[in-house]
Amino acid sequence: MRRSCSLRQRGFTLLELMIVVAIVGILSAVAIPTFMRYIAKSKTMEARGELEKMYNGARAYYMEPHQLKGSFTPIEAQFPASAAASPAASCCAVGGKCPPTPADWEDPTWKALLFSMDDPHYYQYQFISSGIGDDAEFTAMAIGNLDCDGNFSTFSMYGEAQPGRVVGTAAQHWEDELE
Repeated sequence: MRRSCSLRQRGFTLLELMIVVAIVGILSAVAIPTFMRYIAKSKTMEARGELEKMYNGARAYYMEPHQLKGSFTPIEAQFPASAAASPAASCCAVGGKCPPTPADWEDPTWKALLFSMDDPHYYQYQFISSGIGDDAEFTAMAIGNLDCDGNFSTFSMYGEAQPGRVVGTAAQHWEDELE
């Protein structure tokens, strides 16, 4: 018995393949930007968490009595002195993520805040303070260039002294969050 060969072989037609490629292209066009935005958003969580640590450190420092070296007389309550952005260079200079460098956090201000970065990080951190007593205030900042394009994201938390307590922003302020 002889088998008959069908003129049409099994497989996909060009039209079917083109439809599949079009569907994959449309899904990619939607999914890839969403995924990239999700990755950038996850990087901002570092700044938010670390600013919270700086804010809490500043509050604790203000509430503790301090005295000058060699003196037993307490000085008026204040926040730690201002500290320049640390690390000094943007994390883009070292590939986008700064390595943990203990020397970057040796400044007395970072020690007073009990703040350091022990893991690789995306942001530079800065602390700005002024005033003493009930006129004291501070701003904790995180500055980062997440995609190394020259645009920076800036996160900040503000705090100020009021009689017997420290108050501040319950939420953080940011500019160009995902740059």
